[in-house]
Amino acid sequence: MKEEYVKYWLETPEESAGFLFWQVTNLWHRKMNMALKELDLTHVQFSLLSGIAWLERFDEDINQVKLAKHAKTNIMMTSKVIRTLEKKDLILREECESDTRAKCLSLTDEGRQRIEKALTIVEGIHEEFFKDISGKPEFIENLNRILQSNNGEMV
Repeated sequence: MKEEYVKYWLETPEESAGFLFWQVTNLWHRKMNMALKELDLTHVQFSLLSGIAWLERFDEDINQVKLAKHAKTNIMMTSKVIRTLEKKDLILREECESDTRAKCLSLTDEGRQRIEKALTIVEGIHEEFFKDISGKPEFIENLNRILQSNNGEMV
C-alpha cells in the first residue's frame, strides 16, 4: 500500500518547488506578522489596508469586492478583516455614491498614519528577506508569470 504514494517522492523534500515555496512563504509571513505586531496589525490586515490606500490613489469607489479582486483574496476573509479594520478605526465603511447597496471603503486619518508606518516596516523586511536574490527583477517576473499562468485567482 505504501508504495503507491512513494513513487511521487523525490530524493529529498528540498527538491520540491512546492514544498520550498510553502516553507519560504510561511517564514516570510511569520516575519511580517512579528514586525507588524508593534502596530497592532497582522500581515493580512496590512495587505488589505495597503490595498485600500493603493486604490484610493485613483479616486474610485472601493468596495470589498474590488478590494478582494485587487488583493486576490477570498471575499469572505476580506469581509471579516474589513470588519476588524473598521473596529480598529483604521477604515470607514459608508454608502457608495455610485451604488447605494454597496459600502465603500476609505482610510481614516489613523489608518493613513498606520499604513505609512507599516510600509516603512514592510519595506525593511522585504529588503532584508530578499537581500540574497541577485536577480530580483527576474524573480518578480517569475512570480508574476506564475500568477498569470494560474489566472491569479483564489480557489
